[in-house]
Parts: sequence; structure tokens; C-alpha cells
Amino acid sequence: MINKPSCPINLFDVQSSQKVIGQEKFLQAFEKILNHGGYCQGPETKELDAKLAEFSGAKYAVTCSSGTDSLILPLMAWGVKEGDAVFVSSFTFVASAEAPAILGATPIFVDSDPDTWDMDVKDLERQIERVKQEGKLNLKAVVAVDIFGNPCDYDAIKAVAHKYGMKVLSDAAQSYGSIYKGKRAGSVADMTSTSFYPTKPLACYGDGGAVMTNSEEERDLMVSCRVHGMSPEDHYDNVRMGLNARMDSFQAAVLLLKMTVLEKELKDREVIAQRYNNELDSYFKTQKVLDNCQSARALYTVQCEDRDELMAFLKEHGIPCGAYYPRPVNTQTAYQKWNTRSLPVCEKLSKTVLSIPMHPYLSKEAQDYVIAMMNEFAAKKKSKAA
Repeated sequence: MINKPSCPINLFDVQSSQKVIGQEKFLQAFEKILNHGGYCQGPETKELDAKLAEFSGAKYAVTCSSGTDSLILPLMAWGVKEGDAVFVSSFTFVASAEAPAILGATPIFVDSDPDTWDMDVKDLERQIERVKQEGKLNLKAVVAVDIFGNPCDYDAIKAVAHKYGMKVLSDAAQSYGSIYKGKRAGSVADMTSTSFYPTKPLACYGDGGAVMTNSEEERDLMVSCRVHGMSPEDHYDNVRMGLNARMDSFQAAVLLLKMTVLEKELKDREVIAQRYNNELDSYFKTQKVLDNCQSARALYTVQCEDRDELMAFLKEHGIPCGAYYPRPVNTQTAYQKWNTRSLPVCEKLSKTVLSIPMHPYLSKEAQDYVIAMMNEFAAKKKSKAA
């Protein structure tokens, strides 16, 4: 039996990059902000807009105050409102459905693909046809979530959505840095939202988000909506409904520094993920990544019929883990009125998935131990079943 390593094993690591970059660089960046006094939407945010767009391959990036706001702003720019249908993933965090619901639209929940765990394109089209035939709602948009950092099948999703006159918003909260057929997240869908919450692949030290678009008109609308619907000509004339969704300069400064190590961190995440793929027992089903694509590996997640037992076993042996997500959004209390049907794959995933330690600073010793304990559990279960 392999011994538990002396170094801590973390499910996420929100601090090591600060040591790698150098704490003094963060302090210098913060001091610069204190001196120029542009604490909110200062020069750092403008620089970050440009660098995010460049990295993503998009023409424009609009920073904002959170990942949730990064979902609301593009829907506002598209004029999403009461009477509209927005098709959303259900096996994900609530924000993806919360954004259209806040705007008065109706979230239509779509089941997951059993292999990629992303939005099921066939079920998407079935639900579009159902809503179209009912004739009560306007077909407006699709919000497709790259669950755990794994890019959706955007060629297929866009083909279906565009056929019905709808836009596609990529929810890349977990997938900033991922690659879909040679393109980075941010340049694949009609618009892309992302989150910089501390556990994300590109993370700030609080809340933050951004939206990527190739449309100058959409960029301008989101910039207005980000500040209460402000007119660019008269800052005391609010010409549309909006939010208070600006990013502060301190978070932008953190992200500018974090971007200097992002490429290496993404590569290190992938190395660990491939090791897990190769060395974990086949008792655990792993998430399929589409050909010519690369996940950002925000979370490494397996599917296990004995999930709760596995979770208890790992925690007993000092390995942190988590069930993301134990309840599909359509089953949650606030969304019951839109829960019109069963989503069998989502429901199955919610009962069987478990995320294990994944971050770019996970030591080889920690990886050895996680793999050994996972495989020990699998061996015991196989032995009992024999």
C-alpha cells in the first residue's frame, strides 16, 4: 500500500500560482492602482480586455464583475425577454439557467450527452421542435456549457440553433483556455462568457468574468449594459435597462499576472489528466473529449456507480473530492415550474460523478497516491462482484 504524501492534497489550488509569479509583482500592481486611483474599470481592465480578446482569437472582450453577469450581459445584448425560450444545459451550475430566468425568459432544459456530458445535440433539436410546435414562446438562444472544461460539439449545436434562427452562447466558465478544432474558447460560438472565480483555470482573487464577441455592436451594447444601460454620449442618460457589472482594477491586475502562466498551467493540467486517463482502473468511466479538441481540465471527473461509497473511501484516506453537480438545475426548487420532463442522462450523472484532485501544481507523489487509492477501491469492488 502506498503511503499518503506529506505534502497537502488539494482538490483545487488557488495559491501556488501567486508564489510562482512572485507575490511582490502582485503588490507592485496593487500599489500602482492605489497611486493612479482608477479603482473600478481602470487602465488595467482595458488592458485585460485587449489581452483576453487576443488570447481567445475574438475581436472584442468585455470584462465584468462575475461569471453570472457574463451570462446575463450577452443575453441582454440579444434582447432576451419575457416570452422567449432559451435552451440551457441542466447538468451544470445554476447560473446558466438563472441568467435567462432573471431576464424573464423561459429556460428550456436539455439533457446531456452520455459520453461528453455536454449538451446533447439530438435532445436540443427535439426540445426546439416541441417548443416550436407549442407556439407559446419565441425561439431565442442556446446556452451551451463546457462542463468541467470540455468543449461542446459547437459545429452541431450552431447548425441546429442557426437553422431555427437562434444565437449560441458558450458558457466557458470552466473552459477558458480550451481548444475546439484549432480555436480557443471565445472564438467558437456567437458569443462566449467566462468566469474568473478563484477555482477556474484563469482565476482572480474574488469574482470576475468576461464576454467575448466578434461584433462591435454587441460589444457596445454590453459596455452600456455593464453600467446601468448608460449612454456613451451622456453618462446621466441611461438609454436601456442594465446592471452594475463592472470589474474592479485590482481583479484585472491579478488576471493580467495570471495570464503570464496560463499556457503552462493548461499544459500541466493536461499532462495530469492524461496520466489519470491512462492509469485509473477502467472501473471508472471518464469524460470523452471530442477529436481535435482539448479540455481546459477545470475539474477531472469520473463516473462511478458507487459514487457515494467512493467519496467516503477517498475522504477517509485524506483525498479531497466533490460531487459536481449532485442535482440537475431542472430539479432544484426555484426551477420546478420549468421542470416539464425527465432528463435521464443528467439525472444519472448527478448520482454517479465525482471530481478528484486536479490543478497544475498537483505533485507527482499526490498523483501517485490518488491513483493508487482509486484503483484500490476499484479492485475491492471487482473482487466482491467476482
